[in-house]
Amino acid sequence: MQALRLVLLITLLNWFASPYAVAEDGKLREQQREQFLSLEKQLNTLPVSKLPAIHKDIEDLANYPLVPYLKLRLAERTLGSLSDTTVNEFLARYAGTPLATHLRKRWLDLLSDQQRKAAFIEAYQPGLGTIYTCRYLHYQLQQSDNPDYWFEQVDTLWLSGQSRPDECDPVFKQWQQAGHMTTDRVLGRIEKVVRGGDRNLLGYLQRRLPASHHYLVDLWRQTRRSSSTVLKYSLFPRKYPEQEKAVLYYGLIRLAWQAPAKAIKAFQYWQGKIAFSEAQIRQIYRAIAISLVIEGDDNASEWLAKANVPDAEEDVRHWHLAYMLRQNDWQQALQVIQTAPAEEQRQDAFRYWRARGLSELSAEQVPQQLYGELAKERHYYGFLASARLQQPPELADQPLEMSDYTLARMSTVPAVQRAYELFKLGRYVEARREWYYLNRRLTNEEKRAVTLLASDWGWHDQAIIGFAQTGYFNDVRRRFPMAFAEEFQQQASQHEVDPALAMAIARRESSFMVDAVSPAGARGLMQLMPGTVNYISKQRVGYSTLLQPEQNLEFGIQYLKYLNDKLNHNPVLVSASYNAGWQRVMEWLPTSGEQSLDVWIENIPYRETRHYVKAVMAYRYIYQVQLGQPSHLFDTLSRMKLSADSLTLP
Repeated sequence: MQALRLVLLITLLNWFASPYAVAEDGKLREQQREQFLSLEKQLNTLPVSKLPAIHKDIEDLANYPLVPYLKLRLAERTLGSLSDTTVNEFLARYAGTPLATHLRKRWLDLLSDQQRKAAFIEAYQPGLGTIYTCRYLHYQLQQSDNPDYWFEQVDTLWLSGQSRPDECDPVFKQWQQAGHMTTDRVLGRIEKVVRGGDRNLLGYLQRRLPASHHYLVDLWRQTRRSSSTVLKYSLFPRKYPEQEKAVLYYGLIRLAWQAPAKAIKAFQYWQGKIAFSEAQIRQIYRAIAISLVIEGDDNASEWLAKANVPDAEEDVRHWHLAYMLRQNDWQQALQVIQTAPAEEQRQDAFRYWRARGLSELSAEQVPQQLYGELAKERHYYGFLASARLQQPPELADQPLEMSDYTLARMSTVPAVQRAYELFKLGRYVEARREWYYLNRRLTNEEKRAVTLLASDWGWHDQAIIGFAQTGYFNDVRRRFPMAFAEEFQQQASQHEVDPALAMAIARRESSFMVDAVSPAGARGLMQLMPGTVNYISKQRVGYSTLLQPEQNLEFGIQYLKYLNDKLNHNPVLVSASYNAGWQRVMEWLPTSGEQSLDVWIENIPYRETRHYVKAVMAYRYIYQVQLGQPSHLFDTLSRMKLSADSLTLP
């Protein structure tokens, strides 16, 4: 019976999920895709009166995975004429999918327009967005015998640093009339706004405070504009000490990151006058200490000693260690490691630097043993440890194995089939949305199975994400796919760039997501800023061009050549510059003398760039191996010294 089920499942998926489908099935599927696109266009353009005529065409395509999207579009356009039963049947059939979420929102919009409040409450589900939550709470409050329960939910909704949609005004009005807009809540929201919200709200919020508290809003405004406001002592009358303390704490932290010497002066003044909590003092010490280290200030050691207490954040110990490494004080570096929590001492970085420190202090064979343990692991520090032992790094590739039955079963899941078809149609956003909803309801084994399917399809970004989310990191070749390898090699050869470095950067930047767009506007495989591309190509390049993978990688490799020329082909500085900008990276070089490369990397001021460089160097080695290139990368990096006037590798 088990064998029969397997045969049936494999038969079902042969024409769809397998990338090795026979030619006849491939032609049939292409015909179905064309028919789907034609029907979709009709559903978007035909008058509503003519839509019933295409019902039969949709039914004729019933075995095509994306037919539910045609039914969704048909339901959207005829929603006003559908019965509650019909809508609820669709929602039940596609529960837990983006199809149901999309129609539910449109259904709730219609119910709200029709003032069908009871039906709205019944159809509502959490997580649909602020507008729907506000309407839901408003309707519940209108009919509730226990409004306090619902007002508590409004408390959380209102206390946001962002502006709320107009649809929330009715429920906020009820909430305010019930006495929930207290002075403390208004001040709490003001702090959220200042710390990273919509600052246009400050005037609105100030008007909701008693006149005696208006000066606090002015203090927040001034301190946000200039953290040096905390040095203008007369502006803080201590009329409301607790509320002023919140402003001072915010300002002192900001000032510490911008001008630590001024922050020290301000803190020393206010410490005797304002009762900062132990946690607040710890955070102030942290900001001052780290900022002094980054600036290279002589007082850094004193403040690091104050900041590095048992309850301190992890980054305090990182910077304490980095500072001692920069000072070439290996004894103190080991002391920082030994006094760290046991869990941190087991981390890759601390294990490597312990071995390095003991080696520098000539501690017999202990470093060799520590290096040996670390060298078995596949990451930046493991590769460095291998170099210290003068042996090639280990990749330890162990491909993920999954039974044919599990793969066959998952291939027939409708959401998997819909995601595949959307992916093949180049509708990556919709495909990822299906994938996201699907993964929320799978077991870890099932997630691994669909990750393997995504990898086989060439959906590299979702395969990479899937391996990370399920905790399987040893399938090296799937986690570091040879995506666009031919194009990378061709362009890299033309511009004298190492293709392994280019692929490593694309892997780190986007996981080979061809349509990736960052919040800052970086686009495509290699996450290029349009301004950068326009500069290096000496032409105006359209945004859509940067989402074409071949074009994107060509411009990305041109940019790498530009950085190579600027930085004497130093891959560490090039990768740091790709992330942070070459001019900034040049400012980080030692001002005098030489510094070991691994020490310099540990002292990169930006956490993101620091981790980026480590990852790209490890990824580059992995791609060098996969491309069949002889590599001595980490041996070279382990011996390299860096100075302001010497950027080349030894």
